[in-house]
Amino acid sequence: MELGIRVAFAGHNRAEDIGGIDQATRVLHAGFACLREAGVQTGVLLTGLADGADLLAVGEWRKLGLGAVHGVMPHLEDSLPADPALQPDRITWLDGASVERAGRSPHALQTRWLLEDADILLVYWNGEIARGPGGTADAVWSALQRGVPVLWVEPKEPSEPRLIFGEALEENCGYLELLDRLSFGDPTLMELATRERVAALLGSLALAAPKLPSSDDQGLPLLDRVLERTVFRTFSLYRRLVGGGRPPAPHLAAPPPELQQQPGFQILTRAYEAADIQANRLAAIHRSQQVFQAAVMILAAAIGSAPAIWPGIKIYCVLTELALAYVTFQVWSVAVKSEQGRRWGEARRVAEQLRLERASWALGLSTRLDGRGASSTSPARSAWCWRRKAQSPDGRFDAARVQAWGRWALASLIEAEREYHHVQGRLNARLSHRAHAFETKVFWLFIGLLVSFAVLFGLARLLDFELPHWFGGLVLVAGAVTPAFGAASLALDSSLALSDQARRSANMEASLSALAERAKSADRLDLFQSIGREALVLQIQQEDRWSEEAAHRQVLRAG
Repeated sequence: MELGIRVAFAGHNRAEDIGGIDQATRVLHAGFACLREAGVQTGVLLTGLADGADLLAVGEWRKLGLGAVHGVMPHLEDSLPADPALQPDRITWLDGASVERAGRSPHALQTRWLLEDADILLVYWNGEIARGPGGTADAVWSALQRGVPVLWVEPKEPSEPRLIFGEALEENCGYLELLDRLSFGDPTLMELATRERVAALLGSLALAAPKLPSSDDQGLPLLDRVLERTVFRTFSLYRRLVGGGRPPAPHLAAPPPELQQQPGFQILTRAYEAADIQANRLAAIHRSQQVFQAAVMILAAAIGSAPAIWPGIKIYCVLTELALAYVTFQVWSVAVKSEQGRRWGEARRVAEQLRLERASWALGLSTRLDGRGASSTSPARSAWCWRRKAQSPDGRFDAARVQAWGRWALASLIEAEREYHHVQGRLNARLSHRAHAFETKVFWLFIGLLVSFAVLFGLARLLDFELPHWFGGLVLVAGAVTPAFGAASLALDSSLALSDQARRSANMEASLSALAERAKSADRLDLFQSIGREALVLQIQQEDRWSEEAAHRQVLRAG
């Protein structure tokens, strides 16, 4: 498994819950051996390093050679284990004191942190209710709520490891009801952790090492590079002529220097920047195809009707129309065969997921929020690969770091996104409005031309003179071009969904503005996380709706 499995651990720390040390060691060994026999060769153990089962688990993990250990301590003043063999490879300290002063549990914060980017939770648990927030039973409940499967070993011998899954939990199933169902061995929630079953589970979790998307056009065929410098800049030209220029990029302060030095943040930054470049490139291609083909619809109508004014150029108009038909059919055919719209949608979704992962990483959050896991969609799965490779931030989350990292993260998740929707919403509304306004003007010009022709035709009969041939031809040309212009305008608005995007941006701007007001008073890690999580939910739901609608949009075909 190229990225390894990230195993969160939770277990009892009281002697009366642990049982004998030798017995606990054997039971934990059996649990980790179950993972190794199922195919885990290397991974990361995420643990709180508390006395008791946590340290016993570290010892067994190390004996089996399963990989690195990442410790997450609930308080800044917590010390590391005295035994060098039990010390972690990486360590994160949380500011539990500030959380306690607000009447919250630092151990609950620690448990959520451990589970945020874990693939599976191995729990040494007697099956009883937790004695406080963040306890072992709480860890099981939190894992299932996040869609993280649980490998359960009990403090008794023989202890058969069992798998617990959250997918079978009904929405109205509560914490205490879960404990009752587990105590009765509910087969809809859990099953024996056989080698084959665990291997199948880990196979679904195993993710290939991610690759950076190509961010340049050097590897593209010559024709594609020529198109990108010509035809595929059509939307940019359309936006500049109709919308009034390129919208400014959202302003975002640079990440704090300490955050930029974190290897995990650097990994996510490189992935996001490459994905963003690719998404913008595919967006330009897709949108330009739509604008180009809409323009061809109007041009073809004008050329096809031009012989009504100049009869001698009919053969040339026919040849030109054939050439336009061939070119536009090829552009449309390539777009359909290469699934350009789907690729653009997925590329944008990957870039958006990575943007969210990069910002939320600074708060110890991830985009896995709804219990579906990271593999629910291909873009989410791709972004999750990078999130796992980045692992978790380490170091001390003291007041200074929480303020600096938290302010930057919320600015990225809320302020920059609100500014983006403010600018894009108005641009899309302006593009849609001006296109429809121009369409209306063209229609009334056509009506005026028809009225003028009717009046002049009547006068010509009364005064016995003949109208110029070109004037009648002009009416025929206008009669062909005006409906084509209307059809192209409607098709373009449908394929680009400008008015829908403008309305959605206005709604997002209002929702993000409300979050921005709440973010001003955030001063603790748990508050930053809470607001950040709401921003993530809001934007992921927005992206889900956008992706669903984009999947049903048809590629515009001229003619």
